[in-house]
Amino acid sequence: MTDEANKKGPESTRREFLTATTALAGAAIAGGVPGTARAGRKRNPKRGGTVRFGTRDDSAGLDTHRNFIYYVSQPMAGTTGGLLDFDAGMNIVAGIAQEWEPSKDLKTWTFKLRQGAEFHNGETIDAQAVKWNLERILDPKIGHSFTRSALIDVERVTVDDKWIVQVHLKEASAAFDSNLIYYPVNLIAPGAADKADTAPAGCGPFQFKAWKRFDVCELVRFENFWETDSEGNTLPYLDGLIGRPKKEDRVRLTALRAGELDLIDNVAYADAPSFLKDYSKVYETYPVPQVGTAMVTFNLRSGPFSAKDNPDAHMLRTAAAHAIDHEGIHEAVFNKQGEIAKGFYSKSSPWYGKDIKPWPAFDPDKAKALRKKAKDGDAKLLIIANDSFPYMQQSGELVHAMLKDAGFNVTFEIHPTPVIQDKYNKAAFDIDSTANSYRIDPDGWYSRNILSTAPETKRRIGYVNEKVDQLIMAAAVERDKDKRRQMYADVDSIVNQDLPLLYTHFVSILQAGTKKLKGYKPAFTGPFQYAAGGMRTAWMEG
Repeated sequence: MTDEANKKGPESTRREFLTATTALAGAAIAGGVPGTARAGRKRNPKRGGTVRFGTRDDSAGLDTHRNFIYYVSQPMAGTTGGLLDFDAGMNIVAGIAQEWEPSKDLKTWTFKLRQGAEFHNGETIDAQAVKWNLERILDPKIGHSFTRSALIDVERVTVDDKWIVQVHLKEASAAFDSNLIYYPVNLIAPGAADKADTAPAGCGPFQFKAWKRFDVCELVRFENFWETDSEGNTLPYLDGLIGRPKKEDRVRLTALRAGELDLIDNVAYADAPSFLKDYSKVYETYPVPQVGTAMVTFNLRSGPFSAKDNPDAHMLRTAAAHAIDHEGIHEAVFNKQGEIAKGFYSKSSPWYGKDIKPWPAFDPDKAKALRKKAKDGDAKLLIIANDSFPYMQQSGELVHAMLKDAGFNVTFEIHPTPVIQDKYNKAAFDIDSTANSYRIDPDGWYSRNILSTAPETKRRIGYVNEKVDQLIMAAAVERDKDKRRQMYADVDSIVNQDLPLLYTHFVSILQAGTKKLKGYKPAFTGPFQYAAGGMRTAWMEG
């Protein structure tokens, strides 16, 4: 994947790629390959220590295929590694795969694996292991819906030799490689699958030791992690990482100030301005401009907001949109930090769309008039929010109050993730105060959550728009980034008028840590471990 490769063309490059890989494999058998994961291993003698990490969230379980593992706020993400990796700027870089190329028709992706990489239990990561992982994730009885959605276009996986794996797609995609970073498609040891719920063996920089949900997640340095620094020292530097999940923002902050934690993944929005003013010389601070995008989604599958049940469904959604004050959410929930969202990507992102037509402006009088005019304007509505992140609950509470002021008959409920998922499956809600994490490539958002044929779109909002589908599918095979960016901006313009959802705010966070924590900086959108950075290059002083 280089400029020279693009000039030669995908098919020519693929032939050269396979030829070179075969020769390289032969050289490895004959006498080893310089620069493999195990060659000349040494550790930096002055960098180590253990970081105590306070996070907002924790995984529901240990099997990283069955459970959603959030790479910003769940300690278990430290154990995960993928076929591909990303750098501080969220650019795709080599991971377990050293090289990768699509076919000319963008329907077959070929990955050459690095030799010598291991799972935490000592198993070799080869093409058969990668194939087994992708197929396990694709099993609807095993793979979490979010993780499985990243591989929805996979038709089959084949192995060319021990170090070459090919992924064959149902539909062409120029962005498929973005789905194979460790979030969410991480790799686990096939030989340890029977212990994935109790003693998981991944291939990330840290190895599992112990876990008790919302109490402690203890990880230790994986001695045979494949990555090294510029001087050839093995990564990570740290001896260990102890996760201390604490849902309450101020509990984490108090623990940091009391010396019980070395790093927290977020300072509460209410506390961030004063913390920066009063403690920036005492603690390290790490602003993250966009970890995700907050929104309210409407249930278009059934009920008052669905055209199947209500001929005035769009009018009623428009009335709700006019009742919601984005500036009020910006001030009351986010304490004027971050930005109001008119699309999925903020100005800090390379995928920001400049020409997006906005959603209906805040206008309480118009909201009341449209609600009275629309059929089912007095219907009972249910707003739901996940209990994982306070801003979802607070936004839901505020939207609830705004809709009541406009005359809507609305109630609000907060539930844990399993209950929320059940309500999605049964379409047992009308409005959801939610958010989605930043996507390294827009296809990861639009093709999974807006495209009408996507399982998550069908399950959560039921949105169907032929023009939107055409734009998303065209963007998926477009190689020109500027053209793709405009296509996605056009999608958001349509979404802002159709209102299957209403973008509300870009979710920013402020991480903070002790001055003794050295070499650490989160990636652009908040992940705490990534290629040549984060916890991989951090160490504790003293």
